[in-house]
Amino acid sequence: MMVITGIGYSIIICTILYGIYTDIKVRKIYNSVPLIIIAVSLFLNVFSDINVSYVSASLILIVGFVLSVFNIWGAGDAKLCFALSLSIPGVNLPAFLLLTSVIGGVMAILMLITPRLYGKYKTLPYGIAIGCGYFMNLLTF
Repeated sequence: MMVITGIGYSIIICTILYGIYTDIKVRKIYNSVPLIIIAVSLFLNVFSDINVSYVSASLILIVGFVLSVFNIWGAGDAKLCFALSLSIPGVNLPAFLLLTSVIGGVMAILMLITPRLYGKYKTLPYGIAIGCGYFMNLLTF
């Protein structure tokens, strides 16, 4: 069982890294990234004892959708956050969201201080914050 869990989380980590790369490079998180994470997360939920809160994950999807409709947050970021919430135990979800928010806030401040580092882009690659928040949270369970 531990081998299956390890392989599953390895796939999720590699997929997040790809999503972060594309978010930095072209400011887009392709739909394949959250789809792979959702598939692996559901597989892990069946074969391991992760107590995922599907209600909380659904709320993340709804809030993310509303934020993307108002152009506050990217739709890819919302889908990535939702997909990752399916692989996090419910008790760890607030920490994941807090870490993601803090890292995203620091990134936003850095972007305001040093705008020339970001070149042609005016948007924040929030996939970095989501991924880092997930990686930091992953260390706790």
